[in-house]
Amino acid sequence: MRFVLAFLFSLVLIGCSDGGYEPTVKYSKTIFKEPVLVHVKIDPEDPDTGEYLQDEITKMAINRLNLRTTKDVNEAKNYILVNIYTINTTPTNKDDKGNVIRYSVNAAIKFATQDKYGFWSKNIVASEYVPVKAKSSISESAKEKASRVAIKKALDEYVYAVIQRGQKMAKKHAKEDKQGNAPQNSSNTDTQNMQNSNMDTQSNSLGQENNDSSLSDNSDILNSSSVSDTNMEDSDALNIKVVDTQDESMKLVMPDTDTDENNISEVSGY
Repeated sequence: MRFVLAFLFSLVLIGCSDGGYEPTVKYSKTIFKEPVLVHVKIDPEDPDTGEYLQDEITKMAINRLNLRTTKDVNEAKNYILVNIYTINTTPTNKDDKGNVIRYSVNAAIKFATQDKYGFWSKNIVASEYVPVKAKSSISESAKEKASRVAIKKALDEYVYAVIQRGQKMAKKHAKEDKQGNAPQNSSNTDTQNMQNSNMDTQSNSLGQENNDSSLSDNSDILNSSSVSDTNMEDSDALNIKVVDTQDESMKLVMPDTDTDENNISEVSGY
């Protein structure tokens, strides 16, 4: 029996390596430049959760996304930041007498990510449920344990978001490569040649002064086109700055972005 199970498991591994299954690391490497800075802004009202988040997100980046991380903001090429997190508890089920018999422990985390394609945010709410006896409240130890489970679920959702973004960018690149390699038909080629000829004629008729002016204009266009693929509103929203670089407890400051209701994921379990 053990031999049969081992054989079946080997077949699964071979099938994954031959195609169909794409490892998470493929997509994380598609969108991230290394090293990556992981930073959680500690909430003074709940520092324990913040420290736990810092450790778990760093482990996620290293072990699941296979990214090289750094604590030096000046060395970092990309960022995974959490400026807002909260843990709350809500009653979810009651018995016939109206006594609460189950609570939901919710972890709400707002991820702000800067990858090589720009800035994006992800708001995730994950829950874990805790049964209690009638007329009893949830204990602090049970709440803490459930919050840890909820946080792990939230990190699973973030990893899935990375995979989705990686797939999107990979498809975009494949489409662009296909279009770039597509042969032009003769009519398009003739039209392009005619346009080039007209441009050469106009260029020759211009004086040196106009040439200098157009060169300056083209320089401005080149400078602006270098950031044309980046959403400037989102890029400005990131606004990462170093505060007091001489201090070892160097902090990152990032203004909060507005919550997008369409970008909120809910994960729950029993």
